[in-house]
Amino acid sequence: MAPKKRRQTSRPPPSTGHAIGLVPMSCPDCFGVLSYEREGSQGHLLYRCQVEHRYTTGSLLEAKEGQLERIFWSAALALRQLCYAYEDLLGELHDANSTERKRVQQRMKELRKQGLAIQTMIEATHAVE
Repeated sequence: MAPKKRRQTSRPPPSTGHAIGLVPMSCPDCFGVLSYEREGSQGHLLYRCQVEHRYTTGSLLEAKEGQLERIFWSAALALRQLCYAYEDLLGELHDANSTERKRVQQRMKELRKQGLAIQTMIEATHAVE
């Protein structure tokens, strides 16, 4: 079966900067390059990646919002785990001078603050539905 021809009009989405066929976003499922096309008699915008994941504008927004939330939670977890590692280091610094211990404690304070900031961002996010 011959591949289906993709119809593209001269009306690119605004994000392209008028580049032909490509958009400056990656696929939320596989991180491949996304291209756009127009489909149907109304020329509805459709995004497609190199491995044929396909998205309407709405489904792309939903997938990107989910991707962003996972990234934020991963960052918050990485910060928490780094703080645990510094806590263990602090427990091993029995013979360290107070300056070294204070530097570790300051870094732990920064990590906790950054983790709370990310969690606050996640909780304050209200994606368009």
